[in-house]
Amino acid sequence: MAIYYAMSDIHGYLDEFLVALEKVDLTISENHLFILGDYIDNGEYSYQVLEKICELETTYPNQVTVLLGNHDEWFYHWLINEDVSAEYFPETIKSFFSLEELTLLLQKNPSQFEEAIRDEIKSNPKFTPFMEWFKRKFQEPRYIETDWQIFVHAGIDEEAGVFWKEGTDPSMFTNKFPVTTGRFSKDIISGHVGSYQVAHNKDYLGKIFFDEHSHYFIDGTVDQSRVIPVLEFDTLKQTYKY
Repeated sequence: MAIYYAMSDIHGYLDEFLVALEKVDLTISENHLFILGDYIDNGEYSYQVLEKICELETTYPNQVTVLLGNHDEWFYHWLINEDVSAEYFPETIKSFFSLEELTLLLQKNPSQFEEAIRDEIKSNPKFTPFMEWFKRKFQEPRYIETDWQIFVHAGIDEEAGVFWKEGTDPSMFTNKFPVTTGRFSKDIISGHVGSYQVAHNKDYLGKIFFDEHSHYFIDGTVDQSRVIPVLEFDTLKQTYKY
């Protein structure tokens, strides 16, 4: 028997992430944690969240699956691809540096502050492990399939049916909106949106919404709820707990 755990949309809220991890038991080698993207932006500790995720992967090899979300992709395009049109959040940048370090970068490069920050993250040996991890993750699939579920940040093209892998536009995995509800061949576990918005019920803020068919929506609004909900799946009983 194994327990699958899933959470999503940490968005730089380190304390809330650590609280959620208290519900996850990876000391049993069969258990597995799926983290479904959007680790950065909004909260103050994006880099620290990323460090913790890297630590989990190292401590529990083969027991942690990390998928990227749209916010993570945006940051990648800004940082690695140096796309001037890519979106980035100041609070995410701040999490990489102390106030003194940011002040020094600003003083040295007042007219090219953004470029200086990008160059510092890419060239400072302190961030080398993160850079290698980030580049590797960007090349990996945006979904993971089990015998029972499809784990994904935002969603898939369900109209493609059994050909959803081939039929889903790559951007849909991390950006799908509006959401789809109803029956599908496997359960679809996703984050990306507020579960209370899907449920049309504010009582689902900070919770998980099941549409009574095939969709489990893990609430993506930790900035409002200060809660990162955790979904559990018992592979023996094939039952969910949340």
